[in-house]
Amino acid sequence: MKHIFYIIIFACFLSCKAQKTESKVENIDTSEFEHPELISDFISAEWEKVFKAKDSLLNIGETVIPDLLKLMDNPKAFEKLQNTADLIYPGATEFWGHGWVIDYDIDWIAIRAGWAMENLTSQHFGFSENVITEKELMELHKNNYAKYIETGKHDVNFERQKFKELDVIIAKAKNWWKNNQDNWTPLSGLKDAIFSDDIYRQLDAIQQMRFTRFKIKGYNQEWFDKEIRERIVELNKTDVEELKLQTGYLLRN
Repeated sequence: MKHIFYIIIFACFLSCKAQKTESKVENIDTSEFEHPELISDFISAEWEKVFKAKDSLLNIGETVIPDLLKLMDNPKAFEKLQNTADLIYPGATEFWGHGWVIDYDIDWIAIRAGWAMENLTSQHFGFSENVITEKELMELHKNNYAKYIETGKHDVNFERQKFKELDVIIAKAKNWWKNNQDNWTPLSGLKDAIFSDDIYRQLDAIQQMRFTRFKIKGYNQEWFDKEIRERIVELNKTDVEELKLQTGYLLRN
């Protein structure tokens, strides 16, 4: 009987500890946001609602950033994605040999908001896990192909760290917005990324121009030719294979 009592106490301890580690999004009052309906969908568990809401939020532009930052106020807010189909992200446990790769641990709401904010701004605050690459996925698929033929999937378990570093990452994002909110726009952000020395920001901006994820007011061929074409031509002379490839595609479009 004494042992049973200790087990119950230990179980309660673990339960309390888990509650301190994460909290459900029901605690987020979306009525306090400028775009409550979109935010409600964005923080839901349903993947289809999440990515559609994210696209809609990004199309709003810079005025949505305060809402995204407000979602970061509780770094422990957590909502496990459901019905993710073939999405592969750090919280996934299965890889079907193909699918949409998102290298953000978007079960954590603050990281989900960071994913949207980094897409919008072409900034890298540190929300991405950097644990999923196409090369590694293809190697996994190749090395375990026999099992894949049998089951139709691969079991995966990605090492996730960013939720442990969120306080620092969130502070960086909020500080950036504090210093830039008066004159920043998605268009100026696109140009800043291209003229930066950060290859990842450059590639993000190029992907936005090649495969429009959201509308950027003022972005058109005339602006491209006047503001950044010369820089893209310069970047195309790089020895970095991926950057050379992507700038080449962009110049041919």
